[in-house]
Amino acid sequence: MTSGPSATNDQLLDEQTRAFVRRALSAGVATLDEIKTVVSSLMVDDVDFSPQRLADGLVGAGTLTQWQANKLLAGKSKGFFLGTYKLLRPLGKGGMGMVYLGEHHVMKRQMALKIMPPNTVDNKRRIERFKEEARASAQIDHPNVVQAIDFNESGGKFYIVMEYVDGIDLHQAVVSDGVMSIDAAIDAIYQAAHGLSQAHERGIVHRDIKPSNLMLRSDGVVKVSDMGLARVGYQEIAVKGEKTRLTGTADFIAPEQALNSKTVDARADIYSLGCTLYFLLAGRPPYSGKDVAQRLAKHQTEPIPDVRQRRDDCPAPVANLIARMMAKKPSERPTSAVDLISQLERIRGGAGKIAGNQQQLADLASTTDTIVDDQVFEASLLDTSFADSNDSVDLASPLAEFDFGSIPNIETTAPPSTFRGPAPGQPSNQVQPLKAGGQSSLSSRAPNQTLLLGIGLTVAAFALLTVLAMATYHLLRPLDAPATKIKATESGEGRSIIIMK
Repeated sequence: MTSGPSATNDQLLDEQTRAFVRRALSAGVATLDEIKTVVSSLMVDDVDFSPQRLADGLVGAGTLTQWQANKLLAGKSKGFFLGTYKLLRPLGKGGMGMVYLGEHHVMKRQMALKIMPPNTVDNKRRIERFKEEARASAQIDHPNVVQAIDFNESGGKFYIVMEYVDGIDLHQAVVSDGVMSIDAAIDAIYQAAHGLSQAHERGIVHRDIKPSNLMLRSDGVVKVSDMGLARVGYQEIAVKGEKTRLTGTADFIAPEQALNSKTVDARADIYSLGCTLYFLLAGRPPYSGKDVAQRLAKHQTEPIPDVRQRRDDCPAPVANLIARMMAKKPSERPTSAVDLISQLERIRGGAGKIAGNQQQLADLASTTDTIVDDQVFEASLLDTSFADSNDSVDLASPLAEFDFGSIPNIETTAPPSTFRGPAPGQPSNQVQPLKAGGQSSLSSRAPNQTLLLGIGLTVAAFALLTVLAMATYHLLRPLDAPATKIKATESGEGRSIIIMK
């Protein structure tokens, strides 16, 4: 049997759990004191530990995010930091790379970090496109556009620091809650058109408008994201020897954009916005096909579908507007985003009528799509953006051994909920705490309290004896003889007379 808490705590964690702790310390996502605090709290229920139980405890305490815990459990100890940011979790994955939620290590401000895929860092064209996205986003400062804050490079990895939108995209909203109401869908498109209007004024065409690129913030604000396919001044970056690739998404791409993306104007975005409005109301893209080529062909030649065939509650003016936005010829569409905004306001009776529906969007944004989250988590674990050829922790390093003997005493740190009522027949004023390790917390503290009391009494007695000894000495010592004083002197007949007093 062990003699004290230190001996017991040294044996708390098995080797697998200690290896998990090593990885957490090596990754820099948790401190030893934070881990000890969690271990101490978990001991209230059970002294048996596993990597999963400790990881769950660290997530519950807010020390780790679920993504960080998953990576550590998977044996990863690197890839948790990028420049001055600590990565918290992935937000999404696209052709231009992974997007992570990051926290600045000094300012503690959360931002979205879009990271260029590692297999494209040697591709000059892709690097230039990535930089162009940052430049295009930096030119737009609008409440309905995700703002780009910074462009940086760390360890050969290029990334854009963007405003973090706390919410979900419109594709996730439809997948999670089903089709939107007429009012909510028009409000979403209305806000997106406001953001695009400023981009178009600066000569920027998005070229990839779709539900997943329209972010819905928790307060109901819609923001246009992912300017990766935008072209500043409608210029195409050409690299000798490379073929021109299709830009845009097949389900929402304008007919002319599939033929020649570098000549399109703002009306291509309006077409894609019309397809998006159809998706929000119908729950599916306007055209379907077994492959990309078939869907592109239908955008070119298939008649424009009537949304009322899938939503019989859709008003005719809304259906007619979708048809105009999706016109095959750009000249038959609304001429600009500003023109589209005016038509939306006429349909809904003014801007105030549309703005009043923002609460419906806010309610949709509060829904968490766990299926989508799990898919992103799984994709991020396979992501090699931060992989290192040697992702193991050196067991001979100083982190290999750490002391758990100084874990806070579990009896003194147990929360009030660890106490229970009196046993049957026991007086109500004698509440007994739960026992840990076969001993109650009161009995474990009693020896220490007795020792302190004995020391205090000993010191007090010694002080009293010292005072008494000093007093006795002063009372019993002999008095000093008084000093002799000369009163006067007289002289006579050859002799002197001295009178003493």
